[in-house]
Amino acid sequence: MHNPTAIWFFIVPFALAAAVPGPAQGTLVSHVLSRGGRATIPFVAGMLVGNAIWLALAALGLTAIAEKFQSVFIVVKWLGVAYLMFVAWALWTKNTLQPQRDPGRSVGGGFAAGSLLTLSNPKAVIFFGAVLPHAFDMTSLKPVEITSIVGLGVAIDLTIQSIYLITASKVRSTLRSSRAMRRVNRTSAGLMAGCAGWLAFSR
Repeated sequence: MHNPTAIWFFIVPFALAAAVPGPAQGTLVSHVLSRGGRATIPFVAGMLVGNAIWLALAALGLTAIAEKFQSVFIVVKWLGVAYLMFVAWALWTKNTLQPQRDPGRSVGGGFAAGSLLTLSNPKAVIFFGAVLPHAFDMTSLKPVEITSIVGLGVAIDLTIQSIYLITASKVRSTLRSSRAMRRVNRTSAGLMAGCAGWLAFSR
C-alpha cells in the first residue's frame, strides 16, 4: 500500500456503508430470527462474496464496464425480489408446531440469496470506485495490492455483518414458545416483504 495513513479513507467509509441497514441486512436479521445464526452463515458468505466481486471490479478499474451492464443487474435485482417475497410468504404461513424444512435453508440456497442481493446493487462498484482513489494510487496497483484491498474489504464486511448476526441470535435465544416464534416468523416475513419492496423500487 502506498500511504498507510490514507488507507483510513477506505476503511472508514467502507465500514460505515456496510453498517447502514439495507435490504441485505434486513434479510440477514430476518433469517437469523426465523432460522438461527448457524443457518444464516451461508447467506452472510454470499453477501461477502458479492461485495468482494464489486470491490475487485473497482480496484481493477472496471467500474465503467460494470455500468454498461445495467440490464443484467435489473434481472438480478428482480430475482432477489422474487426470492424475498417467496421466503416472506413461507415464513408467514409456517406452522411453528411442526418442524419443517425452510425454503432456501440449504447452504447453496442461502449463499445464492446473499450473493444475489449484494450483486443486485451496481451502485456498490460506483461507491468503491469513488472511495478507492482517496486511499490508493489506482494507476500503479499490483495484483498483490488488489488482493490485499479485497481481503481488507472482506474483513471489514465480515466484522460488520457478524455484529448483525450475533445480535439477532441473542434476541432469538430469548424466544421459546410456539406463539413467540409465530410472531417472530410473521415479523420476519413482514421485514422481508419490506426489503423486497425497498429493493424493487431502488434505482
